[in-house]
Amino acid sequence: MFKKVCLILFSTVFLLSLPLAFTLAADAGFGGIPNPLGPNSSFAELFVRIINWIVGIATTLAVLMVVIGGIQYMISGGNEDKIKSARKTIQWALIGLIILLMSWSLLRALLGILGVSSSS
Repeated sequence: MFKKVCLILFSTVFLLSLPLAFTLAADAGFGGIPNPLGPNSSFAELFVRIINWIVGIATTLAVLMVVIGGIQYMISGGNEDKIKSARKTIQWALIGLIILLMSWSLLRALLGILGVSSSS
């Protein structure tokens, strides 16, 4: 299960970073398409805004899942199966939150190294 989650995470980050790589290549003079966003903004800035928006929603959902797991734990009534299910919900929500925040931090560091403006 953990391997599947990691594979999905890394492939998602890879696929989301492809447009940024193409934009950086176009900015370096290797061709590209005209900027539909206007002369003062770049696709990289739009990419950063979209990623920040997605991370915000995913973080909210992960925290919501932790709360749902906590509620499940409180209303389990001592039933071992319900307690085990609630603990797994909390555990996987926290693992997802940690992976999400680590990948977001890695992406922000990569954008900083590449010199992409990350103001949003």
